[in-house]
Amino acid sequence: MSTTPIELKTSAPQRLSVPVRTLRPPRQLSEDELTILLRIADSLIPESGENPAASEAQDYLRYLDLALAARADVFDAVVTAIDDVADLQGDELHARLKRMWADDKFTFDPLSAIVAGAYFMTPQVKALIGYPGQHRDAAGFEDAANELSTGILDPVIERGSIYVSATGE
Repeated sequence: MSTTPIELKTSAPQRLSVPVRTLRPPRQLSEDELTILLRIADSLIPESGENPAASEAQDYLRYLDLALAARADVFDAVVTAIDDVADLQGDELHARLKRMWADDKFTFDPLSAIVAGAYFMTPQVKALIGYPGQHRDAAGFEDAANELSTGILDPVIERGSIYVSATGE
């Protein structure tokens, strides 16, 4: 059996390692959609002790917009979920979300990931949980010297660079 390679036709360079970063959702949510999404967020992440409810977290709307952009692939499913619970509040909303969690993972998982992702991106919540953010923790000079003397890096040094541009350049 012979297989023929699939030829990809694209005018843009291929990005095999990561998708293109988007900073805006496919469209802005309407005022009503945003209000409902904030109700969903507060149902999933209610206030607890010094932890604010989702919608009360500092700059939550900014990070919610960024999370919606990052998950543009499921934007329509999220909007459908918003429409499905539009008339629900309080315990009815929470019960519907629990049912969605049990019966419709395709919708609930991205919806909750967007809500929680935005929450945990806010500087206020990162400070509350003690998350310093991403940073480099470079090895000290002594550590680097020890790695060289043990020979553990010899195969890497012999092999040389394996850099491949993500943009295909």
